[in-house]
Amino acid sequence: MNQQKVYFTLFLFLLCTSCYNIIDQEADNTVLEAIKRNPDLSIVLSHYENQPHKKAAARFLIANMHFYHTFIDSQIDSLKRLKKESILKGRISDEIVAQWKSFDYKILPKVEDIDVMTAELLIENIDLAFDVWEKRPWSRHYSFQDFCEYILPYRIGDEPLESWRKIYYERYAPVLDSLYQGSDVAVAARVMADYLKNEGFTNHTDFILPHLGAFFLLENRVGYCRENCDIAIYVMRALGIPVAMDFYPVSPSYNSQHFWTALIDTTHLAIPFNYIETEISRQIGKDERKKGKVYRFFYGAQLEKLSGIYNSTNVPELFKDSLIGDVSSEYFPDSKISITMEKQPKDGFGYLSVFTGQELAPIDIAKVNRKEVDFLYVEPDLIYFPSSMESGKIIATGYPFILKKNKAVCFIPNTTDLTTIILKRKYPMRNNLTFLGSACGVKIEGANRIDFKDSKLLYEVTDTPRINYNVIYPTLQERFRYIRYSAPENKQIQLGEWYMFNEKDEVPIIPVKIWANHLLDETHEKILSLMFDGDWSSFYMSAVNGEQLIFDLGKAQQLHSFIFIPRNDDNFIHLGDLYELFYHAGCQGWISLGLQTAKDTELQYENVPLGAIFWLHNHTRGKEERCFYMEDGKQIFI
Repeated sequence: MNQQKVYFTLFLFLLCTSCYNIIDQEADNTVLEAIKRNPDLSIVLSHYENQPHKKAAARFLIANMHFYHTFIDSQIDSLKRLKKESILKGRISDEIVAQWKSFDYKILPKVEDIDVMTAELLIENIDLAFDVWEKRPWSRHYSFQDFCEYILPYRIGDEPLESWRKIYYERYAPVLDSLYQGSDVAVAARVMADYLKNEGFTNHTDFILPHLGAFFLLENRVGYCRENCDIAIYVMRALGIPVAMDFYPVSPSYNSQHFWTALIDTTHLAIPFNYIETEISRQIGKDERKKGKVYRFFYGAQLEKLSGIYNSTNVPELFKDSLIGDVSSEYFPDSKISITMEKQPKDGFGYLSVFTGQELAPIDIAKVNRKEVDFLYVEPDLIYFPSSMESGKIIATGYPFILKKNKAVCFIPNTTDLTTIILKRKYPMRNNLTFLGSACGVKIEGANRIDFKDSKLLYEVTDTPRINYNVIYPTLQERFRYIRYSAPENKQIQLGEWYMFNEKDEVPIIPVKIWANHLLDETHEKILSLMFDGDWSSFYMSAVNGEQLIFDLGKAQQLHSFIFIPRNDDNFIHLGDLYELFYHAGCQGWISLGLQTAKDTELQYENVPLGAIFWLHNHTRGKEERCFYMEDGKQIFI
């Protein structure tokens, strides 16, 4: 069949509608354009001429193929090798991380799927997807469109183009068959997620790379939340279990976006999970990660959320990406908010934003009608800012508010009713209680014999420290050459800074030697220096529980005090740093309440307006900052 005849036959087919057709006329035109670039794709359509389901599936894949590509460069291969090595080594050296700090894969050459896709790869993917789907009893509860989005895709994102489906099926189908043969998709997904968890995963976030790819991840379980989502997607889809990748673009509580896997239940609602953290269950427990809004990566192009935004030059990229869809209704189905903006946006678009600690970041868009705007499916009990876009920047168009039972409770500062507040942090506590708790039970002993047979207890940490910076005093005023820092038998040493002072000098004693009660490997020998580097967020972490570190002072000395800083995020008040406190005044934005240099582990601010939202900014160091309000004299972060 010559090429002209192929195009004519295809054109006649595209004029016909099918009950399985899930792409519109614009997509039909895209299929024609794809075949012009790669005639191999017409072979796929011809191959399925008498199989309407598969032909419709092929058209769906081809129609959206122009969105996808692979980045190609030897630097990516080098970084993937480093990630692989980190599985065994536990970490990558700071020097190597620094070398790659400026690496940006998005400027590298890329290969478009349309230009390299083969009929063989696409046909194999379609046939295997249909084969496994037809075997699963739960498939009858889903639509053809569900199948196309959550089972059929041959790729996830910008990973290498690979024929992965068969190898994943052959590896994991026997596992599923041996563990579960029932008809409940949630149970099938749970047993496979539990199995994947037992296979292990190494968290590694030092490098930002394209998706690592099915073949690499099959043997190398390493990366961050996105990678364990990728693994789950490859495995589940190969087994006929419909899953997607959901995410929030920016969190109301954290400084980074987050990805997780979503099992698409037979109810067509998402069951979120991260197989290394949570078990799949329809009884979804409380998730500490605040989301605000939830979006999903789709293979196929999605309809505009609002007419005209895809082609607008004034709309943030999140809302212009046609492969991302708002699925917040599956998470917060009964939540909505109606607000009045102080002024009508020029372009008619209003945004629901969160404060990142540096700027307002939009997480939802809606049409504003005479200053009135409705935002649907919004997570409650979080702080939001009504906003608009002006001159390419998101600005506040009203007072921040917390969403309570579909009602906006605004934070309006009362500048005539002033108070005094005490501040201890600039960011939510998060894991700090766990980190600080690692110090509970630590014993500090002194000795003059290297074998510590004459040891005496100088101090014991009997409770979890409340802050990171702690000054402690020995209970004995005697001279010792050796100091031993011992973790409890069931805990690791997690120590940010460790300083020892004698009664004469104001500078800390520099140990002549440090060793442990077991042989330290090269990595742990090297990171001992992190206890003295002046960086309160870097830390030494022992490889074993119950480790003892011995510090040789060189000569016997009478110690006056110790400063110990357990592992922490350094978001407590840092002595010597310059801070500035702001409150939010609606359309006026952030108003300063003055600068202070920290002389203690607390800051006191006077003449502070009641009823406001605050932001404590550290001018000296750090990026992690979040807004808060005061309640009963305490900072309340959300």
